[in-house]
Amino acid sequence: MAKFSKTKRAFLIGTGVVGGALVIGTTLAWRRVAGAQSFKPPVKDGETAFNAWLKILPDSTIIVQVPRQEMGQGVFTTLAMLVAEELDADWSKVRVEQAHISAVYGNTTALGDSAPAPVQAAMIATARVLGVQMTGGSTSTRDGWEPMRMAAASARSVLLATAAAKWNVPVVELSIEKSVVKHVGSGKSATFGEFAQAAAALSLPSKVTVKAQKDWRILGSSPARLDVVEKTLGMAQFGIDVRPEGLLYATVKHIPFVSGVLQEVRWKNGTPPKDVLYQVRGDNWLAVISTSYWSAKKSLEEAELIGGGATGTVLSSDQLNARYKEVLDGKDGGFSPIRRTFGEYGKAEKVIAATPAAQRIEAAYSVPFLAHAAMEPLNCTVQIKDGKVDVWAGNQAPTVVQWLAAGNVGVANDAVTVHTPYLGGGFGRRFDIEVIRQAFACAKVTNGKPVQLIWSREQDIQHDAYRPAVSCRFTAALDDKNGLSAWHHRVVGPSVSKSVIGRMNPLFAGDFPPDKTNADGAAELPYPFANFKCDHAQVDLPVPTGYWRSVGNSYNAFFVETFVDELAVALKKDPYLFRLELLKDQPRFAKVVDAAASAAQWSSALPKGWGRGIALAESFKSIACMVVDVEVVGKDVKVHRVVTAVDCGMALHPDNVKAQISGAAIYGLTAALKGNITLKDGIVQQSNFNDYSLMSMAECPQFETVIVNSGAALGGIGEVGVPPIAPALGNAIYAATGTRLRSLPFRLA
Repeated sequence: MAKFSKTKRAFLIGTGVVGGALVIGTTLAWRRVAGAQSFKPPVKDGETAFNAWLKILPDSTIIVQVPRQEMGQGVFTTLAMLVAEELDADWSKVRVEQAHISAVYGNTTALGDSAPAPVQAAMIATARVLGVQMTGGSTSTRDGWEPMRMAAASARSVLLATAAAKWNVPVVELSIEKSVVKHVGSGKSATFGEFAQAAAALSLPSKVTVKAQKDWRILGSSPARLDVVEKTLGMAQFGIDVRPEGLLYATVKHIPFVSGVLQEVRWKNGTPPKDVLYQVRGDNWLAVISTSYWSAKKSLEEAELIGGGATGTVLSSDQLNARYKEVLDGKDGGFSPIRRTFGEYGKAEKVIAATPAAQRIEAAYSVPFLAHAAMEPLNCTVQIKDGKVDVWAGNQAPTVVQWLAAGNVGVANDAVTVHTPYLGGGFGRRFDIEVIRQAFACAKVTNGKPVQLIWSREQDIQHDAYRPAVSCRFTAALDDKNGLSAWHHRVVGPSVSKSVIGRMNPLFAGDFPPDKTNADGAAELPYPFANFKCDHAQVDLPVPTGYWRSVGNSYNAFFVETFVDELAVALKKDPYLFRLELLKDQPRFAKVVDAAASAAQWSSALPKGWGRGIALAESFKSIACMVVDVEVVGKDVKVHRVVTAVDCGMALHPDNVKAQISGAAIYGLTAALKGNITLKDGIVQQSNFNDYSLMSMAECPQFETVIVNSGAALGGIGEVGVPPIAPALGNAIYAATGTRLRSLPFRLA
């Protein structure tokens, strides 16, 4: 591949990573499969590559090339199931490899839904051109759904054709069972491995047909996940486990102020400790390199970083909240906000203005900044040697890492090898590139030796790219029959996409296209309102923000579903029945709500001091409804049970669907009960798990998940359990106490 110009690379990075949800429908699948015929992964030890997606060994082991990153969401297993199903493979002989970087693996489901409808087609076209490999927005299985099945079906076709030619029988008389081709009439049979080389030499058929759901044998079942054994036995390799020969270690310290500038470094004894081999200085950070992480860390403790914070900006959480309120009141708030309407029909503002005050219901809500708190510390290992670059990093966008490395070091893209091991937690955090950019700077001074940069937990918590602090206000109007006549939702907060892209390339950190993630979960609701408006006031903050599990849905669902509950209470209606009433023309949503309420025994009695709450949210093309049972004793909230009904179209791996719902719910419960990043004088006040704590196993509730297979188009699953958990919990606390909590984390006075 020819070396990109700096301008082209800037364009690619700037336009290739727009949007937080990162979702588009799968298109041109067969063209991608045809392209996969020309790109084949490297082979070794007798492997035969059929196309970009799969290889077969002589013993019939099938090695599936997975172009998405495994970070606990089970993508290695589910994507391998797509291939194994079409091949009628022996699951016990299916293995996976992290795919190399190639445009054929581009996540073409990764841009469209993050853009408003007017520019969605342009985003889809951009995704097709760029072919960016990335993992996010619950798109991995949706994106692989067509091309991976078609690639496997094409391999099946040439395997059958090879067998038919060898045995001189019609293809239609052949069948496959557990990686064995059979001809019943003659009694002949042979394994995939016996036909692999001859079959792979054939051209792909011009057309293939994938299996009907009624014929599935693997999809829809729950085979053991392919990553479990390695992880259970401690054999799995994460980024922090990488040990290339001659490895040096680095760690980093940032100045404490958000968006500040490093001005001076002062060492405790006037000079760096003797263990410091190299120092590397950035705009707001200092890294030291040594022979071990411990010596680098201890040495860096002797450095005092002198710098200043950003001026004329929000420097405290209290100040931010006050200024947000001004913006919601229609004032500037010191921000010069960009105000946009993301959803509107009817004349909500006019109807509300004409409605008597006694028939208007208003409520305001807020959420704080949140860190990602991925369990594996941020790390990146880089070696620059002989004109080539090797990067080992748990990352969510290897194509972007390759572009970044090539531009940073000044080499061609094909001189960069990106190794992506398991991710010890992602949640959007490993989509950010700061640790990788710092690692490049460190590797440039080590004379060809590899260097592994590791952030401490304190640096990660205090210098994260946070889920943004957001506030909102609702106003609803009732008609003379006590029915809802208008709904107006106003939101204020920063653009995550603008912040992320600005760190990649400030030239492309503009305000067009509008960042749809600002309004995800708020602009398009299943509830019918005669008059509806959702608008967003976008503000610029000095605090870096980033994609956080379920992005805008994570807070907008809290806002929306809490307010829906408040409306039910105001109208003296049961919250579950009120939602059903609103969903009378939305049978798919109503079925999910009914399934959750039924499984949770909604109307059953609870002990004194307990409460039950419900919430519904659609995100990433899936629908989830949660019912939460809590016990409140004084200021303490104990979550006893979380019952979820989820419709993701088709549950391809039911056990993993349930696991992802539970994991996402724990993540969301942690945020709702504990998560809070606060600023004082421009400095983040939290630093580690002692003051930014996570849910413990003892605190986790009982989880029950009901899967509703509607047969709708495939939806995502890794993030859909986050949005409904906070509102369901808050609604349950209200049911138990009569106190409505409108800010996260929940605190009872």
